[in-house]
Amino acid sequence: MPESLPVRLNSSGLHDIETSASFEATESFPILLHNGDAPVHVHLHLDDALSQVASIPANNHFVDADSTRQVSVEIADGPRPVEGQLKIVTGHGAETDYVSISVVEPDERADAVDVDASLADPASGTGPEIEDADDDEDADDESVGFDLPDRSLRTPSFGENAPVAVLGVLALAVAAGSATLSNSAVVLVGILILLGTVVAAGYMLVE
Repeated sequence: MPESLPVRLNSSGLHDIETSASFEATESFPILLHNGDAPVHVHLHLDDALSQVASIPANNHFVDADSTRQVSVEIADGPRPVEGQLKIVTGHGAETDYVSISVVEPDERADAVDVDASLADPASGTGPEIEDADDDEDADDESVGFDLPDRSLRTPSFGENAPVAVLGVLALAVAAGSATLSNSAVVLVGILILLGTVVAAGYMLVE
């Protein structure tokens, strides 16, 4: 039900008018003329601005003593917002008062759905937490019951291979001496085989 605009007449004195200074409407509404202990004639008038969207079926009204009369103000389609004044006159001009009236669009916020503030805060939710993939990998590494072997290659030192090298040099020296003394082709072939064996052993030791 639309709100009404109350107007009190003859409340504090003859032809007296008491009403709101301003009124806001989104649709048609009634003016309630509450009269006191003396009959009164009331004239209602809308200014040109309000007349664009609002109208009153009759401007002049007679209100009996101790009674209430309802006068409808019809609001039609038109521009919004519209602001104007309603003029109220009693006693054929004895008293005059004005009400500033605004015609606005209906408040669309009434149809809005309220959202729980907890739903807008992801930190306060109770949903499952997403674990970091790096944490899972660290946990998997810690759960393994053995250490991985060291992948670095160990290079043998010269001190470890020194005896073998000395023996190779001595063998070559002996073989060379024998070949010189015997001057034999068979011995020469043997020296070459021995030399190849020493070279191969030395290569394997280095690797």
